[in-house]
Amino acid sequence: MEKFWKRHANPWSGATRMATYPFLLLAIWHHNWYALGIIIIWVVINPLVFPKPKRMDSWLSKGVLGEEMWTAKWRWDLSLFLNFLIAVFFLLALYTTYMNLFWPALYSATLPFILKLWFFDRMVVYYERKGK
Repeated sequence: MEKFWKRHANPWSGATRMATYPFLLLAIWHHNWYALGIIIIWVVINPLVFPKPKRMDSWLSKGVLGEEMWTAKWRWDLSLFLNFLIAVFFLLALYTTYMNLFWPALYSATLPFILKLWFFDRMVVYYERKGK
């Protein structure tokens, strides 16, 4: 499993996964299940496509390594609360996007993305405090 996390720590893996989010929602908006299937496959195989990075000092690499450490020891903290909010708003985004409700979809899709960036920043801080 550690090999998975190291490959996932490649900044290209994180950046392309983040860039996939709008395409996921567009596929749902247009009810294009073929495109949705391809996007889901991409999200699953993404960490396996990229090699382990040569350096682990980028923001994205530190975030992934911090998340690996954090998930090994679950605790009730801000990061867990952020994950809960991300899940709630992501499900709302999926529903409003599927129903083609433009403004609710836009708001509910933006919130989990912003919260995910906040969570990820918390993982960078966690890694810098505990991981080095």
